[in-house]
Amino acid sequence: MIVLWWIASGDSICRAQSSLSVPNAAVTADRLTVYSDMRASSAVVGSLKKDDAVIVDFEFTSSTEKWCRIRLPSQKARLGYVLCAALERTEQHPSQPRRGADFASFAPGGRTSPNPGTSKHAVNSVPFAPPRAHRTSAYDEVAGLVVREGAIDVVKLAELESAAGGGSVAAMARAALAHYAAGNFELSRDSSEEAIEQYRSALGFASKQPDLLLASLVSLAYVHLRRSEYSAALAYLDRGRSVAPRSVVVAQLSGWAYYGLDRAEDAIEQWKAAQRAQPDPEVAKLLDRAERDLEAESSFREGQTSHFIVHYEGSSTPQLASEILQTLEEHFRSIQSELRFTPEEPIAVVLYTQQTFRDVTRAPAWAEAKNDGRIRVPVQGLTSVSGQLSGVLKHELTHSFVRQKTQGRCPQWLNEGLAQWVEGRRSDPSAQSLVAAFEHHAYVPLRHLQDSWSSFSSEDAGFAYAWSLASVEEIIANSGMWGIERLLDTLAAGSAIEPALGVALQTNYADLERVTAEYLRRTYPR
Repeated sequence: MIVLWWIASGDSICRAQSSLSVPNAAVTADRLTVYSDMRASSAVVGSLKKDDAVIVDFEFTSSTEKWCRIRLPSQKARLGYVLCAALERTEQHPSQPRRGADFASFAPGGRTSPNPGTSKHAVNSVPFAPPRAHRTSAYDEVAGLVVREGAIDVVKLAELESAAGGGSVAAMARAALAHYAAGNFELSRDSSEEAIEQYRSALGFASKQPDLLLASLVSLAYVHLRRSEYSAALAYLDRGRSVAPRSVVVAQLSGWAYYGLDRAEDAIEQWKAAQRAQPDPEVAKLLDRAERDLEAESSFREGQTSHFIVHYEGSSTPQLASEILQTLEEHFRSIQSELRFTPEEPIAVVLYTQQTFRDVTRAPAWAEAKNDGRIRVPVQGLTSVSGQLSGVLKHELTHSFVRQKTQGRCPQWLNEGLAQWVEGRRSDPSAQSLVAAFEHHAYVPLRHLQDSWSSFSSEDAGFAYAWSLASVEEIIANSGMWGIERLLDTLAAGSAIEPALGVALQTNYADLERVTAEYLRRTYPR
């Protein structure tokens, strides 16, 4: 997404606080006035008494005063602003789990992942869990022979292959199981290339084992879907359908492959079939989204190039759609050169009116566009590609490249920071405020900006975008685009972000944040 730009006043800083649901401060004054804004001349919205427990979402510090934005534990909406001097901070009760560490309240109402620093969409672009392994007693026996002590025993694998050379059905089944187990092991390590190789080898031995053949085909399709290689996935799923015409998992994954290929009607057909056989809440959400897309685009026109399929409402002129396609192709070549990567599949772009964009995407108010696999942009009132629209298109197209290059594993701060940099934004407007926030230990650490920002307020999102751009800007200044490329490739290989920083850039989060502040101080002096 693209955010409306955030520029803080010269001497103000903001600090994200902890837990959304547990009080973290108590009133020390006999009576504390709550204001609608950060000034005593603003409207009075309430008052608190001594020892009242509150949640401090933010601290705002200027050269003369410190204001706290607060709310009551029983409320989701903020109550207002008070002078922080009248509050005493309290420790969070140790029995309460922390949601997103110190960043939880920076994303009010946001959903956090069970595993901090990792979200389903940050790690895996497929909205389904990996297929269940084809578990039998024979599988467990062979898997124990082939996968031992955290590695594949290639000698044992070769022995099983050699035994299958005579054509024995039992020996071929064991060889197929061995490669299938090895593929599952590689998939568990996020080693997609190796997993594909093992599953393909399993296919060669599984022709007379329908269940194992289907499991290998489905697993291959799943890995390709993770890599946004929808056509390749669909080819394996079509073979799987011939083996098991009523397979639920084949229908579920086929729906996602069709949706990725911008074939909403086919996706809906597959997901409806899957739901009739075995209802699933994740599929229900996807089906709802696809049906909203189809309904909204029922009267849309379409344009296409080798890299893009553009859908646009009748109110958008064909000339505008054509110009957008031309602009996208120019940006495609530029980003292709920058990242030294070419997406496998055509990229769908949908042009909306403002209202339809909000209705279909349900994006936050501060979002100018959205990329959820399709680039979605409101263009109401435009007759040609303005400089702003060109920037929006380049920003969102960068997300499409990064999504496919990293197989959906790019953390949000890196994804958004890079998209802004490629778009042409730089940190000059926000540098001094970011430096001040860092110096006062009032910035939001990057590890808390890894997941979705869709629940952020415009203010919260603005800070996140500014800090992310600055971090990417420093990486490129220090290591060039080669550093970014190494980092993205390391993520694509399955590494988590902080180990990837070490491998690709010989740094970690703490050092990156420190050198980013130094870079901003040096590059954008007062």
